[in-house]
Amino acid sequence: MSTVGKNDDVDATATTGLIGAMRRVRAWWREPHFVEKDAIIGIVFLIAQLVMTPPASPAQMTLAICWIALSALLPLRPRTVCVIGPALILAAGILRGDWWWADGSTALLTIFLAVGCVMTGREAAVILGVYTVIDAAGFAWSDMPSVGGSVVEGFVDAINDVNAQDAASSGIVPATGLPHYRLIVFAATLVLDLMILGFLVAIGAAFRRSAEADARATRAERMLGRVTREQELAHMIHDSVANDMSTIAMLAWRAKADDDDTAMLDAIYERSHHALDRVHQVIDVLNGKRGLDSLDSKETTETAGNAGNAAGDGADSPAAAAFDTQLEKYLEDQDRTMAMLGLRGVSRFNGVPDVRVPKPVQRTAMELVEEIYANIVRHCAMPDDATGTAAADAPRHDATEEPAYSLFVDIAPERIRISEVNALADESETLMHGRRHGGGLAMHRAAVERLGGTMRFSRQDGTWMIGAELPLDA
Repeated sequence: MSTVGKNDDVDATATTGLIGAMRRVRAWWREPHFVEKDAIIGIVFLIAQLVMTPPASPAQMTLAICWIALSALLPLRPRTVCVIGPALILAAGILRGDWWWADGSTALLTIFLAVGCVMTGREAAVILGVYTVIDAAGFAWSDMPSVGGSVVEGFVDAINDVNAQDAASSGIVPATGLPHYRLIVFAATLVLDLMILGFLVAIGAAFRRSAEADARATRAERMLGRVTREQELAHMIHDSVANDMSTIAMLAWRAKADDDDTAMLDAIYERSHHALDRVHQVIDVLNGKRGLDSLDSKETTETAGNAGNAAGDGADSPAAAAFDTQLEKYLEDQDRTMAMLGLRGVSRFNGVPDVRVPKPVQRTAMELVEEIYANIVRHCAMPDDATGTAAADAPRHDATEEPAYSLFVDIAPERIRISEVNALADESETLMHGRRHGGGLAMHRAAVERLGGTMRFSRQDGTWMIGAELPLDA
């Protein structure tokens, strides 16, 4: 490579580094670093004053360096500088004759901006009150430099000039105005100090309140994210443990009465592996190995695929299939699983082809259908023979009678509608008799409502009814 090419690469690298540094500085400046920004602006103004009005004596140079050092120390020790800084500026006012650098006006304004941001309201009021009283008294009776006093002095000088001109035109000796009205000068200086410095304190306090509000909003957002994450984890644990374990328990109970229990044992095996996989996913999320969002894209297909395996179908997992195909297959597989348990019901699917269903809606709809089937298992009536010797085709679930459940899923271009009806049995005859349960549907309703949908469920005349509608524009 030639020397010219190497130089071009070096220049390009330097330019890229400079642009990156400028972007980082701009990003930092947009963040709420009020005290740091205040100190930087104060130092810039002090340096500009050094250039435009160089110190005329070693004492002035010492004061200039002192004010720059105070401003630079402000971000590091803000509370200390807010207390010591005004006291040093008052002490420097004793150096009469070096007014430009003795008054420390730029450093004073910088410090009082920080006072409002750093100190509490009561502390800021005390610092402001003590400083303004001493400053006004020093200006009125000792001719010490003052921010408010300089304004008062300008007014008094203007009035004295007018009086001098009037006296000169009248041929009389002009009077000196300032020494004869020290109380008025003190009061005026005090008011102006309170107005100017109080305004700066108010600005700093406003920035402090804004920063505190932003911090509260950030904490609330973080807390909301944590609660949402915990709800999602609780949802996953419920679906994996409660739903799958209910089916496994019922399959094991029915297997005792079945002479050829190979299919049921296979279903138990697949269901237990599905539950174990879901538990491992929860553990990975808790350990930080994966995020909740990474589960959305695979849970839907895994649910449909595992349901097929649990039913003993042996078909390939429809990972690449459309959602309506997955859901229809899931309903068929679940009907076969329910039949193994002695629950013969009806599941109907109606869908418009090529409807695009968002991933969150897919996940919520599939999990809700899974919960509905799990509730059918948990709350179905047990056979009269509690030892498990009843056959799978017991009269309770004979095909000539009413179906044990009726589930309908309809996918339209604008929404998904899910509804289910089943007869309720006596709690003492159900699989969950004597065991703690409940809360699953409430979690699913919250998930549906987060997507802008609606979900209702009720018990009426011995019949359980549930209906949900999910918009596809969620």
